[in-house]
Amino acid sequence: MADLSLVKNALDTMKKIEHVIDVSLVSRGGLFVLGEVPKGVHEETYAAMSAILLGAAETTSAEMKDSLNHVSVKMTERNVLLLSGGNRYLLTITTDGKENCEDVIKTAVQIISKVDLNI
Repeated sequence: MADLSLVKNALDTMKKIEHVIDVSLVSRGGLFVLGEVPKGVHEETYAAMSAILLGAAETTSAEMKDSLNHVSVKMTERNVLLLSGGNRYLLTITTDGKENCEDVIKTAVQIISKVDLNI
């Protein structure tokens, strides 16, 4: 993986995107790597469930012979966006639920693409 300070800086920059509350990097195996999860949430559970959700969505899209863009979990007060970070990682982005998720995703991808996750 790239220098962790570069990854941390990228996550901190993503957190400054309008409507973004928390951003974290999670391994595909469901281990929390870096960043922040929502307050009051167990880091390990959040990371594991995020990896499971993204993996299930990728399997579904592969079965349907299509490509997955992202996973969006819409709740009453917040949303969680899950993005592939390549073969080893995924990004979780918690928002305030008022965002245009496509804009948040586009900006987040621009930021993280500058960091080599050694994928």
